[in-house]
Amino acid sequence: MKRLQYFLLALFMVVLAFLTAFISLYVIDPKFTAYVNERIGNKPPEAVAAVPEESAETEAEPEPRLPEATEESEEAVIPGPEEKEAGEKEAGEEPPAIRDDSDGVTGRVSDDYNAPSEQELEIPEGMTDKTGYENIHVTEKTVSDEEADRIEKELSTGPLGEDLEFDPEFYPYYSMLDDRGKALYRQIFANMKEMNPAFRSVDRLLTGKRIDSAFEAVFNDHPELFWIDTEYRTIYRKNGDFIELDLFYNDTAKRIGSARMEFEAAAEQIASAAQGNDYEKERFVHNVLAELFAYQRNPLDQSAYSGLVNNKTVCAGYARSFAYIMTKMGVPCYLCTGYAGEAHGWNIIKLEDDYYNVDVTWDDTGTDNPYYNYEWFNKTDNDYGLTHIRKGLSVHLPGCRGKKYRNLEPDEPEIENLSSLEDYGFTENDVISDLGVYYDTFYRKLLEAGKGTHTINMVISEGMIEDFNRAYTNSEIKEKVLLKLLSDMGAGGANLGCTTEKLKGGYYLLRHDITIS
Repeated sequence: MKRLQYFLLALFMVVLAFLTAFISLYVIDPKFTAYVNERIGNKPPEAVAAVPEESAETEAEPEPRLPEATEESEEAVIPGPEEKEAGEKEAGEEPPAIRDDSDGVTGRVSDDYNAPSEQELEIPEGMTDKTGYENIHVTEKTVSDEEADRIEKELSTGPLGEDLEFDPEFYPYYSMLDDRGKALYRQIFANMKEMNPAFRSVDRLLTGKRIDSAFEAVFNDHPELFWIDTEYRTIYRKNGDFIELDLFYNDTAKRIGSARMEFEAAAEQIASAAQGNDYEKERFVHNVLAELFAYQRNPLDQSAYSGLVNNKTVCAGYARSFAYIMTKMGVPCYLCTGYAGEAHGWNIIKLEDDYYNVDVTWDDTGTDNPYYNYEWFNKTDNDYGLTHIRKGLSVHLPGCRGKKYRNLEPDEPEIENLSSLEDYGFTENDVISDLGVYYDTFYRKLLEAGKGTHTINMVISEGMIEDFNRAYTNSEIKEKVLLKLLSDMGAGGANLGCTTEKLKGGYYLLRHDITIS
């Protein structure tokens, strides 16, 4: 028993001596210390101390911080998550977060437009009533931290549009913005396309002016997003963090599938009929819109849809329709907004290397013949100097100083040599303005004519010509008139041809050539 005790005591003394020697060598010899650390995977004291700080920062998800401006980029931009993490590891401590209250317009802008004062304006008689543009309206709301936490937890950012690209030649408002503004522009555009009612911001340091610029830029650049309303709402934390943007849509959003088809078909019909060089195409579209459109306020009148599909709109619908069709044909054309006695919208178009102002609304005479003039067609800023003032982001559009395509057309086009109602034995009481009345009248005349070959003339109003063309093209006349006629008459078949002739007073003669067998 004593031998075992002596043996254990001796073993303990040997182990103690070994540990004492090991610790002494570890402390005294740096090379041995480094060797041991490498073998057991230990880290230097400073790295060990940094680990909890880095983990805590990641878990807490602090506010993004703006990096200091460099010589290569004077603008402070919020880095993405990967850039932010790498930057913190390399640069160490970051400067305090800041909020830039500028409008963020530092991109591709022009400064060659000099606006006259509103006091200098001389609005032509009758033009004050041909405006009607609605400026974008924003509502701001601040919520409690509890509500903000819920929003950030439950609300999606929606699509960010990170892969989207916008050619500055055709989307000038996008190119005006700085990088932060462009990121929000892409997010707004992508969510508008999907008609999301709200999305969460990924840049919490954005302020009202920057958000206003991004929304206005999307709204002005994209008339094809005709379902967008002219207002939006921003929601902030109490500390000023921007957390949510709410979008609003007009009634076309409830039937967006059919509305898109109608819109694209109407635009394509005009674009496909335009021939010649860019100037000739522009003049054709200008004339067609002035002839088709009637100036009339309505719930959709801020959209291109109200013009191209309904043919009833105000300046916003004229200008957005014109911009969309010209852009569709590859001719740069922009919505320009400002003031002309009241809030107003018109266009700036690029022909070759020069820019021109175009106001289709003011060129629409509102009379039957002629339907339009060229008084406000392809004019310089000096020509518009006492009638139109650009406002908002439009002041950064290129200045209009083009000469080559200015004043090529007379202000008043020659009056067409048209026949009158009386020339064909009609009066204004014979004019049909409703498609249903047309169907009933045509059926009655055919029934009275009986079998055989006949020419039947009828007159319709200007406002009905598009409905008639659609009904004739889609075979609705056959379905609603001819099939019923054949059944009632016991006839074997009918062959119908129809031509239209424009008359004085804005009327159209319909000449039906029909054979009933």
